[in-house]
Amino acid sequence: MESEAFKALMEISAATQLDPLVKEVLRVAGSVEPRPASISRDLVLRAAEHLDISGRNVETEHAGLGHRRRFAEDLESELEVLADPTGKLGTAGAFDDFLHYFRNRFDKMSLIFRQRMDTRNAGTISDALSGGSNGRGRFICMVLDKREKGDRIFLTVDDYEDEATVLVGRQNPTVYEMARKIVRDQVIFIQARKSAGPLLIAESIVLPEIPDRKPGHASEEIYAALISDVHVGSKVFLEDEFRRVLSWLKGEIGTPNQREIAERVKYILIGGDLVDGIGVYPRQEVDLAVPDIYEQYRLAAKFVSEIPEYVEVVLIPGNHDAVRQALPQPAIPKDFAGPVYDSRKIVSLGDPAEVRLHGVNFLLYHGTSLMDILSGVPGLDYQRPVEVMEYQLKARHLSPEYGKMTPIGPEQEDFLVVERVPDVFTSGHIHVSGAGVYRGTTIVNSGAWQGQTDYQKRMGLVPKPGILPVVNLKTLDVKMINFH
Repeated sequence: MESEAFKALMEISAATQLDPLVKEVLRVAGSVEPRPASISRDLVLRAAEHLDISGRNVETEHAGLGHRRRFAEDLESELEVLADPTGKLGTAGAFDDFLHYFRNRFDKMSLIFRQRMDTRNAGTISDALSGGSNGRGRFICMVLDKREKGDRIFLTVDDYEDEATVLVGRQNPTVYEMARKIVRDQVIFIQARKSAGPLLIAESIVLPEIPDRKPGHASEEIYAALISDVHVGSKVFLEDEFRRVLSWLKGEIGTPNQREIAERVKYILIGGDLVDGIGVYPRQEVDLAVPDIYEQYRLAAKFVSEIPEYVEVVLIPGNHDAVRQALPQPAIPKDFAGPVYDSRKIVSLGDPAEVRLHGVNFLLYHGTSLMDILSGVPGLDYQRPVEVMEYQLKARHLSPEYGKMTPIGPEQEDFLVVERVPDVFTSGHIHVSGAGVYRGTTIVNSGAWQGQTDYQKRMGLVPKPGILPVVNLKTLDVKMINFH
């Protein structure tokens, strides 16, 4: 028997009798072809799942007066929806819609800048241009275009009244590095000097940024588990690993410390791509085990129904779900996800959404634009998702550049501006989990439950699936539990 298998056997036997479990392990090992030379951890877990299916394990644990109530079971839910785009969307994509959209973005960002001590006295581009040679100007602007020529960067910027070209040279390395990371359509603050001609020379560039602050905390030690990118229906959906998560939530597997956490999980936040969808990327059909979207949601409902009843489940869509592709997305409609909604109580919201759990504000975003940011901002790497999400908080926008691979609906309001600073900011989409803290905000990417697809191989993307982040709402510490 392998050492990891022995550990698993000891952990699982804490919740059931050892004898039947050992017999089942031997039976499973005897039915595998070719016969294994040793007992692996996977064989032990498979045997434990068989016992659970037959009901013996669960019955002994939950029968009658012997069932010990769990900490989260006796805790009242404190879930408040702070923001949800569902029901507020609808655009014809006419010229005026785009005008409204970008003006709303500019107005929201300007308000953020005017709340800061160092940028509140901003003037306009016109003031800067009319200042005479070597005159100074301070203004809030939107970046229309960016061109790099040798060691110089030219930004074309505008506001409501005027347009200007701003030169950034290498002689000021801090400003130059900042300009390299600027993308089109971003709203920024610039302090510039007027040249002899019509050119403005940047002396400083400021992003809207989030303030350094103390986040909200729950008064009791309770947990939110963050799941995204399950991709039910994919050939490489990690069903065994995902079933282990469900077994852990029910208190059937895990180390003593992990079981203690499971008892305190009150919230599960599903951050999109619950199913693999149909026709999301070229030749997706070769990656599908279930080529029917309705059947995918029916299968997903079976998994969701196994989450303990006392746990609150929040669901937002992703780019693989059966909903409009343009951001912001409304909640997944009942026409498709009906079986999921019927399987248990679900709080279904759009993407992005904001919720407050026991006094902790969460910004939930699937993360569709993360690849756009990775391709447009030098120095970022998709294996380090926390840094990409950090950039979104600095920009105070979930998808700063318009018109790349991420479709965005030109709504009357820009729902992707980060107006309220979150205590926890969570995304998925790039299938690599990670956690960190930036200026008091806890950042978590919830990874995935899908192995590498042929499409990802062609794109050179290497996922790191099977890891579940759980957030302690009292301390905001993040634990990564590996179910792979």
